[in-house]
Amino acid sequence: MTQNTLLLIEATGIQNYIFGSNELKQIIGASELVQQATQDWVFAALPTRCNVHQASGEPDGWKIEAPVLSDDWAAQVIYAGGGNAVILFADHAQAKAVAKAVSFKVLQEAPGLRIIVTLRPFDPTQQALKTELNELRKAAAERKRTPPRSAPLLGLGVTAACVYTGAPAAERRERRWISAEARAKQDKVEAGTDRLNRHLGDIRRSGYDFIKDFDELGETGEASYMALIHTDGNGMGKRIEDHGKDLDTPADNEKYAQAQYYFSERVKEVARRALSSTVGMLLDPENLKPDQDGRLTIGGKAPVVHDRDGNLDLLPFRPIVFGGDDVTFVCEGRIGLSVAAKYVGAFSAQALADRKPAAARAGVAVVKSHYPFARAYDLAEELCASAKRRVKELTPDSSATVLDWHFAVSGLVLPLDEIREREYRVSDGDLVLRPTALTVDEEDWRSWEAFTRATLAFQTDDKWRGRRNKVKALRDVLRDGPHAVEMFLAKESLPALLAHPDRQKQVSADLERTGWLGRRCGYFDAVEALDFYTPLKGEVA
Repeated sequence: MTQNTLLLIEATGIQNYIFGSNELKQIIGASELVQQATQDWVFAALPTRCNVHQASGEPDGWKIEAPVLSDDWAAQVIYAGGGNAVILFADHAQAKAVAKAVSFKVLQEAPGLRIIVTLRPFDPTQQALKTELNELRKAAAERKRTPPRSAPLLGLGVTAACVYTGAPAAERRERRWISAEARAKQDKVEAGTDRLNRHLGDIRRSGYDFIKDFDELGETGEASYMALIHTDGNGMGKRIEDHGKDLDTPADNEKYAQAQYYFSERVKEVARRALSSTVGMLLDPENLKPDQDGRLTIGGKAPVVHDRDGNLDLLPFRPIVFGGDDVTFVCEGRIGLSVAAKYVGAFSAQALADRKPAAARAGVAVVKSHYPFARAYDLAEELCASAKRRVKELTPDSSATVLDWHFAVSGLVLPLDEIREREYRVSDGDLVLRPTALTVDEEDWRSWEAFTRATLAFQTDDKWRGRRNKVKALRDVLRDGPHAVEMFLAKESLPALLAHPDRQKQVSADLERTGWLGRRCGYFDAVEALDFYTPLKGEVA
């Protein structure tokens, strides 16, 4: 007698595996290995009678059909994405065989990557799929919290160390000793680029490509900055749990499996469209244009460089982790805020399978191009967590779209909370508006609209554009509080932050006169961002 079995395969420690290197090619290859280990290699190992098949027209090369819970199927993929996959097998032995095959493949071709494989017996006639899936996830989470102890032999006295990982070198490439892990990542760079171009086909058709090296984000001899942007969907765990929450009996198993499938597939579609929309903004002729010296740029600031063969122009932008609600990409520092605003805005403008609008948040870490990448990612994650807290303040249902950022121009490496306390809090209150909401709410003056209005005014208005020294002096005066600002301005006023609806006229007047409202400064962000914010057409839908 065969036994139905649920199988969960999940990559763990993904952040360290992908973002632990300072070389973009290593990062690209690591991201591709995670994708292959939790999707491609899993699908390839499934028995022939299953609901997934290769499809050249699909961005990831596979087509998953909606699951139909029946013993006629050897395996049914319920969902896959975001570094994990759940499959229902009609036979326990086949589930074990797939788990073994994928584990062996990871050991061979993705050294250093750790996956968690969890199996759970399942009787669809007596047990509710919803309950058993929750138990399966709990078991996997427990295994992640208590990993098996291991003491690998890292090397002997005669071994050379890998320049990327410090592990024993397995090969010498381009005059560098590299480990098996570094070699595996390098070998997947082209596969990762091919996958990205399948997701975003417009870029190659337009004669452009994505960067593969951080040095391609700027120009030789010029100080350059990189923006690392980490985005995440709001309340996704709760929404997935609620989608099909009433389907909790064995009779509902097929409907629940399909509800999980459709939600997962819709998230991937929404994220892909948002990313495509972001690339479309960069390719817009009003954004992709020559600067005053005739060099091709994005927004007149971020240079578009040639690849090493001189065949393609490289956009100063590169998605690293993509395909789900958790997305990470890098771009030239001066367009980072606009790119992040575009992506989360485009994501949030769509609806998910529960027919409610998608919503997302983003953290943007703008750092020097050779800043430790792992620390830059940690900072972006902290900023995304800060944005999450703001989302909860604004909307109980997590429907707000929020952006937070930090310009790490000094190279100071501290936790975000310590930086904010040390650099942005004075006796009169908080100097920053951020995190700011992109969604328009007349009651919330701490908005992306307020930030961009002030920044653009300082950059373009005749009253401020030619008075850079006065703007820089304003930055110091803002630290001294509203009375000092009022004295500094004399009879002048600051740029308008708000569109002046009737009930906000007094709020606007107070801000323009003193720079502060209550214990919150309205203009410090804008002054700080003068050299790091390049407005782009279409950045907010």
